[in-house]
Amino acid sequence: MPAEIFLVKVGMSMTEGVVEEWYVPDGGSVRKGELLYRLETEKVNLDVDAEYSGIVKHLVAEGVTMAPGDVIGYLYAEDEAIPERLPDVGSATAHQARPAPAVESAASAGPEGSTPSQLPGGRVRVSPVARRLAREGRIDLTTLTGSGPAGRIVEADVLAAHSARQESARPETDDSRRRSSPMARKLARELGVDMSLVAGTGPGGRITRQDVEQQQAAISTHGAEHATAQADIPVPLTSMRRTIARRMHDSLQSMAQLTMDMDVVMDDAIKLRAQLIDEWADDSIRPTYTDLVIRAAAKALEKHQLMNASFGTAEIILHGAINVGMAVALDDGLIVPVIRSANGLSMRALVQECARLAAAAREGNLRVEELQNGTFTVTALGMYDVDSFTPIINAPQAGILGVNRIRDDIAWDGNRPVRQQRMKLSLTWDHRVLDGAPAARFLASVRDFLESPYRLLV
Repeated sequence: MPAEIFLVKVGMSMTEGVVEEWYVPDGGSVRKGELLYRLETEKVNLDVDAEYSGIVKHLVAEGVTMAPGDVIGYLYAEDEAIPERLPDVGSATAHQARPAPAVESAASAGPEGSTPSQLPGGRVRVSPVARRLAREGRIDLTTLTGSGPAGRIVEADVLAAHSARQESARPETDDSRRRSSPMARKLARELGVDMSLVAGTGPGGRITRQDVEQQQAAISTHGAEHATAQADIPVPLTSMRRTIARRMHDSLQSMAQLTMDMDVVMDDAIKLRAQLIDEWADDSIRPTYTDLVIRAAAKALEKHQLMNASFGTAEIILHGAINVGMAVALDDGLIVPVIRSANGLSMRALVQECARLAAAAREGNLRVEELQNGTFTVTALGMYDVDSFTPIINAPQAGILGVNRIRDDIAWDGNRPVRQQRMKLSLTWDHRVLDGAPAARFLASVRDFLESPYRLLV
């Protein structure tokens, strides 16, 4: 009997997925543990390994949306007879098919190993975002050399190839051939800005993203006298964007969410971070302020169990483990990998784990278990100069902590002004699980850890 190949379920909330790419052709052989297919879901893309060795027979084509647990193929033993007609997938399982990728398949690439980005079997090492951009721009990935880790093709590589192709097709006299960054050209296309009207402020007159944004703002303010009217552009909803929209709406509809802010004096935390960067420089370990907040939140959750809880149908569930999710922004949306037993990790180990998960999230290499069973979440917008915001809870958790920018402030020592570095923490909590006073006590504990940061190291 052949072994069934299932569409892997990624997390309890997954409702559908797509075989983005079969790594083994129909009728090809695979060994146990080798890559079998690439799964695309609402929140994450990941490679799926073969559970057995054998001959692969596809039951569904690439790009067909299926439900988790559906049978998408079979693995036959080498000496097993393969029927001419496989069992039909049936209309109950196959859903709407997506358009076939326009990008040339990596399987039709040149000789194996012709570029550093190629893997055995003619496959290409490429991030999900870069693969999507290449498909949309009809760019052959096998012609690119990746600049990412281990030669991986990343978004910047595809954008550069797209820009080079566009510019090579234009007359040499075209003003748009002036030096400009790939991101500036991409943004100009999206906004409908004529690059010939943009004054570059970068080195050597290079047009930057900020130059394009300023030109767009000028057009909006002073009228479109220098630009032609642009038609509305519909942007199709990706599976990730649709899922985020549904979950955020459901979270707000199903919970009694409130948000409070609290100031933290960050002077000592800033000094500690600088000392840790120096201490761990030889190992290339560089803690961020968000890492410090995650560590402080994990230790505070030990003292305030109601914040590490969920609202059930007949009871409030106090979670035994403290698994802190860290929100990572991607081009297509937001993903939340989970730091398991965050309170049990040392500061150094936590920094390393946060860096590893963030890199895996951006490269599309997160494993299924790295997205599951979070009990609390930390999300940061401080890098965008945000002073305060209202994060939405990642249901069914009871709270989420927002990290804002560090700002200059003034305190008073008697009549003498004293300069300080301060940061607001924005806590959203589920009022069904705990009231404002215990929520404030939890937030104060996080503040106290950050203001006496030596406690983060013990």
